[in-house]
Amino acid sequence: MKKLIIILSFLIPLGILAQEQEKEVTDKEFKLGEYAPMYVSYYGNFVTHPGIKLGFDWNLLMIEKTKAKKKRIKTIKKILLVTPSITYYSHKASHKGLIISTDLAWRRYSEKLFFREVSLGAGYFRKFNSGETWETNDDGTVSNIGSTSRGYFAPSISFAFGKRFIIKKGMPISVFTKLNTNVLTGYDASAVAELSLELGARMTLDWGINRGEIRTITKSK
Repeated sequence: MKKLIIILSFLIPLGILAQEQEKEVTDKEFKLGEYAPMYVSYYGNFVTHPGIKLGFDWNLLMIEKTKAKKKRIKTIKKILLVTPSITYYSHKASHKGLIISTDLAWRRYSEKLFFREVSLGAGYFRKFNSGETWETNDDGTVSNIGSTSRGYFAPSISFAFGKRFIIKKGMPISVFTKLNTNVLTGYDASAVAELSLELGARMTLDWGINRGEIRTITKSK
Protein backbone atom coordinates (compact mmCIF):
# COMPACT_ATOMS: atom_id res chain seq x y z
CA MET A 1 0.00 0.00 0.00
CA LYS A 2 2.87 2.39 0.72
CA LYS A 3 4.19 1.82 -2.80
CA LEU A 4 0.76 2.64 -4.20
CA ILE A 5 0.70 5.92 -2.28
CA ILE A 6 4.18 6.80 -3.56
CA ILE A 7 3.08 6.16 -7.16
CA LEU A 8 -0.01 8.32 -6.73
CA SER A 9 2.00 11.12 -5.14
CA PHE A 10 4.17 11.11 -8.27
CA LEU A 11 1.44 10.89 -10.91
CA ILE A 12 -0.98 13.47 -9.50
CA PRO A 13 1.51 16.40 -9.41
CA LEU A 14 2.73 15.33 -12.85
CA GLY A 15 -0.78 15.63 -14.24
CA ILE A 16 -1.35 19.00 -12.54
CA LEU A 17 1.92 20.36 -13.93
CA ALA A 18 1.05 19.20 -17.43
CA GLN A 19 -2.43 20.72 -17.17
CA GLU A 20 -1.01 24.11 -16.19
CA GLN A 21 1.36 24.13 -19.16
CA GLU A 22 -1.39 22.84 -21.44
CA LYS A 23 -3.23 26.14 -21.14
CA GLU A 24 -0.69 27.65 -23.54
CA VAL A 25 -1.98 25.53 -26.44
CA THR A 26 -5.38 24.42 -27.70
CA ASP A 27 -6.86 21.05 -26.80
CA LYS A 28 -7.40 20.33 -30.50
CA GLU A 29 -3.67 19.95 -31.10
CA PHE A 30 -2.87 16.27 -31.32
CA LYS A 31 0.56 15.24 -32.48
CA LEU A 32 1.29 11.54 -32.72
CA GLY A 33 5.00 12.21 -33.19
CA GLU A 34 7.70 10.39 -35.10
CA TYR A 35 8.45 7.82 -32.39
CA ALA A 36 6.27 5.27 -30.64
CA PRO A 37 5.06 6.44 -27.19
CA MET A 38 6.59 4.57 -24.27
CA TYR A 39 4.89 3.98 -20.95
CA VAL A 40 5.70 2.87 -17.42
CA SER A 41 3.19 1.93 -14.76
CA TYR A 42 2.81 0.59 -11.26
CA TYR A 43 1.43 -2.92 -11.69
CA GLY A 44 -0.47 -4.24 -8.71
CA ASN A 45 -1.25 -7.97 -8.93
CA PHE A 46 -4.55 -8.21 -7.04
CA VAL A 47 -3.86 -4.46 -6.51
CA THR A 48 -1.55 -4.78 -3.50
CA HIS A 49 1.27 -7.05 -4.73
CA PRO A 50 3.64 -4.48 -6.27
CA GLY A 51 5.31 -4.60 -9.64
CA ILE A 52 6.30 -2.56 -12.67
CA LYS A 53 5.22 -2.67 -16.31
CA LEU A 54 7.10 -1.26 -19.31
CA GLY A 55 5.82 -1.05 -22.87
CA PHE A 56 5.18 1.04 -25.94
CA ASP A 57 2.32 1.87 -28.34
CA TRP A 58 2.38 0.92 -32.00
CA ASN A 59 -0.46 2.75 -33.74
CA LEU A 60 -2.02 0.93 -36.69
CA LEU A 61 -4.88 3.20 -37.68
CA MET A 62 -6.35 6.55 -36.63
CA ILE A 63 -9.90 7.66 -37.40
CA GLU A 64 -10.59 11.37 -36.99
CA LYS A 65 -14.25 12.34 -36.97
CA THR A 66 -15.46 15.94 -36.97
CA LYS A 67 -18.97 17.33 -36.77
CA ALA A 68 -20.59 20.70 -36.32
CA LYS A 69 -22.19 21.20 -32.94
CA LYS A 70 -23.69 24.45 -31.68
CA LYS A 71 -21.73 26.61 -34.10
CA ARG A 72 -18.41 24.91 -33.39
CA ILE A 73 -16.48 21.93 -34.67
CA LYS A 74 -16.20 18.88 -32.44
CA THR A 75 -13.37 16.43 -33.12
CA ILE A 76 -13.20 12.85 -31.86
CA LYS A 77 -10.20 10.60 -32.48
CA LYS A 78 -10.13 6.80 -32.39
CA ILE A 79 -6.95 4.75 -32.63
CA LEU A 80 -6.36 1.06 -33.26
CA LEU A 81 -3.02 0.00 -31.80
CA VAL A 82 -0.95 -2.82 -30.37
CA THR A 83 0.91 -2.45 -27.07
CA PRO A 84 3.80 -4.90 -26.47
CA SER A 85 4.91 -4.96 -22.82
CA ILE A 86 6.88 -6.73 -20.12
CA THR A 87 5.72 -6.93 -16.49
CA TYR A 88 7.33 -8.03 -13.26
CA TYR A 89 5.73 -8.22 -9.82
CA SER A 90 6.42 -9.77 -6.42
CA HIS A 91 3.96 -11.60 -4.18
CA LYS A 92 5.88 -11.73 -0.90
CA ALA A 93 6.46 -15.24 0.51
CA SER A 94 4.55 -16.80 -2.38
CA HIS A 95 6.01 -16.15 -5.84
CA LYS A 96 7.30 -13.67 -8.37
CA GLY A 97 5.67 -13.19 -11.74
CA LEU A 98 7.01 -12.26 -15.18
CA ILE A 99 4.58 -11.49 -18.01
CA ILE A 100 5.45 -10.86 -21.65
CA SER A 101 2.39 -9.84 -23.64
CA THR A 102 0.89 -7.88 -26.52
CA ASP A 103 -2.54 -6.25 -26.49
CA LEU A 104 -4.72 -5.17 -29.40
CA ALA A 105 -6.41 -1.99 -28.19
CA TRP A 106 -9.12 0.41 -29.34
CA ARG A 107 -8.68 3.87 -27.82
CA ARG A 108 -11.11 6.79 -28.09
CA TYR A 109 -10.10 10.39 -27.38
CA SER A 110 -12.65 13.06 -26.57
CA GLU A 111 -12.33 16.63 -27.77
CA LYS A 112 -10.57 17.52 -24.49
CA LEU A 113 -8.23 14.52 -24.94
CA PHE A 114 -9.69 12.38 -22.18
CA PHE A 115 -9.58 8.80 -23.38
CA ARG A 116 -11.01 5.38 -22.70
CA GLU A 117 -9.71 2.10 -24.02
CA VAL A 118 -10.60 -1.56 -24.29
CA SER A 119 -8.05 -4.20 -25.25
CA LEU A 120 -7.63 -7.93 -25.75
CA GLY A 121 -4.25 -9.48 -25.10
CA ALA A 122 -2.21 -12.65 -25.42
CA GLY A 123 0.79 -13.28 -23.20
CA TYR A 124 3.17 -15.68 -21.53
CA PHE A 125 3.19 -15.75 -17.74
CA ARG A 126 6.08 -17.28 -15.79
CA LYS A 127 5.56 -17.96 -12.09
CA PHE A 128 8.70 -18.32 -9.95
CA ASN A 129 7.89 -19.96 -6.63
CA SER A 130 9.49 -18.54 -3.48
CA GLY A 131 11.47 -20.78 -1.15
CA GLU A 132 12.27 -24.44 -1.75
CA THR A 133 10.18 -27.16 -3.35
CA TRP A 134 10.12 -30.74 -2.15
CA GLU A 135 9.14 -33.65 -4.38
CA THR A 136 8.01 -37.18 -3.49
CA ASN A 137 9.91 -39.85 -5.41
CA ASP A 138 8.53 -43.15 -6.71
CA ASP A 139 10.11 -45.03 -3.81
CA GLY A 140 8.38 -42.83 -1.24
CA THR A 141 11.41 -40.72 -0.34
CA VAL A 142 11.32 -36.93 -0.45
CA SER A 143 13.96 -34.79 -2.13
CA ASN A 144 14.61 -31.06 -2.28
CA ILE A 145 14.54 -29.82 -5.89
CA GLY A 146 15.24 -26.16 -5.00
CA SER A 147 13.49 -23.25 -6.66
CA THR A 148 10.86 -24.02 -9.27
CA SER A 149 8.89 -22.14 -11.90
CA ARG A 150 6.08 -22.81 -14.33
CA GLY A 151 4.81 -21.10 -17.47
CA TYR A 152 1.24 -20.41 -18.60
CA PHE A 153 -0.48 -19.02 -21.66
CA ALA A 154 -2.34 -15.97 -20.37
CA PRO A 155 -5.00 -14.23 -22.51
CA SER A 156 -6.41 -11.01 -21.07
CA ILE A 157 -9.03 -8.31 -21.31
CA SER A 158 -8.39 -4.76 -20.08
CA PHE A 159 -10.14 -1.42 -19.63
CA ALA A 160 -8.31 1.89 -19.28
CA PHE A 161 -9.14 5.54 -18.67
CA GLY A 162 -6.85 8.55 -18.80
CA LYS A 163 -5.99 12.04 -20.00
CA ARG A 164 -3.51 13.20 -22.60
CA PHE A 165 -1.76 16.51 -22.01
CA ILE A 166 -0.02 18.51 -24.71
CA ILE A 167 2.82 20.61 -23.35
CA LYS A 168 3.97 23.50 -25.52
CA LYS A 169 7.67 23.21 -24.78
CA GLY A 170 8.05 19.56 -24.02
CA MET A 171 6.87 16.06 -24.79
CA PRO A 172 3.18 15.02 -24.86
CA ILE A 173 2.30 12.99 -21.77
CA SER A 174 -0.68 10.94 -20.64
CA VAL A 175 -1.65 9.62 -17.22
CA PHE A 176 -3.91 6.59 -16.97
CA THR A 177 -5.37 3.85 -14.85
CA LYS A 178 -5.99 0.38 -16.23
CA LEU A 179 -7.82 -2.68 -14.93
CA ASN A 180 -6.66 -6.05 -16.25
CA THR A 181 -8.05 -9.58 -16.06
CA ASN A 182 -5.51 -12.26 -16.98
CA VAL A 183 -6.62 -15.87 -17.39
CA LEU A 184 -3.90 -18.43 -16.59
CA THR A 185 -4.65 -21.53 -18.65
CA GLY A 186 -3.56 -25.02 -17.60
CA TYR A 187 -3.40 -23.97 -13.94
CA ASP A 188 -3.83 -27.23 -12.00
CA ALA A 189 -5.88 -28.63 -14.88
CA SER A 190 -8.13 -25.56 -14.95
CA ALA A 191 -8.08 -21.84 -15.75
CA VAL A 192 -7.64 -19.14 -13.11
CA ALA A 193 -8.44 -15.43 -13.47
CA GLU A 194 -6.14 -12.84 -11.89
CA LEU A 195 -6.99 -9.17 -11.50
CA SER A 196 -4.45 -6.36 -11.60
CA LEU A 197 -4.51 -2.57 -11.46
CA GLU A 198 -2.15 -0.18 -13.23
CA LEU A 199 -1.38 3.47 -12.58
CA GLY A 200 0.97 4.89 -15.15
CA ALA A 201 2.29 7.58 -17.46
CA ARG A 202 2.83 7.49 -21.23
CA MET A 203 5.38 9.77 -22.93
CA THR A 204 6.34 10.54 -26.51
CA LEU A 205 10.09 11.10 -26.52
CA ASP A 206 12.46 12.56 -29.10
CA TRP A 207 14.04 9.14 -29.56
CA GLY A 208 13.01 5.50 -29.65
CA ILE A 209 11.21 3.24 -32.11
CA ASN A 210 10.44 4.97 -35.40
CA ARG A 211 6.90 3.95 -36.29
CA GLY A 212 6.71 5.40 -39.79
CA GLU A 213 3.50 6.51 -41.49
CA ILE A 214 0.18 5.91 -39.72
CA ARG A 215 -2.90 5.34 -41.82
CA THR A 216 -5.46 8.05 -41.06
CA ILE A 217 -9.13 8.13 -42.03
CA THR A 218 -10.93 11.46 -41.80
CA LYS A 219 -14.72 11.67 -41.54
CA SER A 220 -16.99 14.68 -41.26
CA LYS A 221 -20.65 15.01 -40.39
